[in-house]
Amino acid sequence: MLPELGATFGVSASTAATSVTAYLLPFAALMLVSGTYGERWGRRRTVVVGYGVYVLASLACALAASWPLFLAARALQGAANAFTTPLLLAALASAVAPDRLGRALGWFGSLQSAGQTSAPLLGGLAAEVDWRWAFVGVAAVAALLGVAGIPPGAARTGRPSLRSAWRP
Repeated sequence: MLPELGATFGVSASTAATSVTAYLLPFAALMLVSGTYGERWGRRRTVVVGYGVYVLASLACALAASWPLFLAARALQGAANAFTTPLLLAALASAVAPDRLGRALGWFGSLQSAGQTSAPLLGGLAAEVDWRWAFVGVAAVAALLGVAGIPPGAARTGRPSLRSAWRP
């Protein structure tokens, strides 16, 4: 998909690969604090908003008219996803009995891995028609996940201080 992406925006395939970095940098940086902020704002609301922003960012990727706009949309995707993953794990940990948590986390990891390994294949198939369809498909999946949200019973148990995000 990177060669098609590069051709659309008039950049090389290696330059197109920087779109992966544009996604991963905010994702990794915001993961450091997103759990704490999400606990303050409420897990359910944060996850639903995170998926909503991810949907909009994915559609912005599909509709981007220039390379800088595409990179900005990819960065927004990464930032939005950083507010889902840690909170989903926290919700899972509080919703599942301790004796079943290992199995639940195993399933969570397996499904995450399945998504990460199938995404390049499905994205490549979508790119056979037009690379933009890969982002439309991702937006549709994120919309479904956002509607599903997380169970209300997986609510936070306290309101951590914002400084706690920076403590080991």
